[in-house]
Amino acid sequence: MRRAGFTMIELIFVIVILGILSAVALPKFIGVSEQAHEGKLKAYVGTLNRTVAPALWSKSLTDNNKGSIKYMNVADVRNQITPPDEIDSNVTVSTCADANVSTPGSVATATVGTTTYDIGCIDGSEVEAPRFFLYRGAIATGKLLVGDLPPQP
Repeated sequence: MRRAGFTMIELIFVIVILGILSAVALPKFIGVSEQAHEGKLKAYVGTLNRTVAPALWSKSLTDNNKGSIKYMNVADVRNQITPPDEIDSNVTVSTCADANVSTPGSVATATVGTTTYDIGCIDGSEVEAPRFFLYRGAIATGKLLVGDLPPQP
């Protein structure tokens, strides 16, 4: 006589094994979405530093503004690169801090879940391109994620 199906003990073992696997795997997947959004912001700030800042700096030097990008408007930045959806407002370079200061000016904020990120900028000069920074939290108190701060004067 053949039986079709599983015994109760076999089903219990399968449920226990699935429970153990989910208990091990679930914590690994819980912050993946926020990590992906943070990675997107890091990539954006990296692109600002590698391609957009030198292009804006070059335009500033050509326009006889001594390397400063503060006079540029939002469209000048948006024409170079479109900000990711995580950014709450437009990137406004008019709020860049003056060249050779130690604390960047906040040019945009972003929100991922409950975490706020600040994108900071130090303006360019005749000899140095502007630089962008990413902070987790406010610039004054947050953790620097992307960018190298200038040496203290």
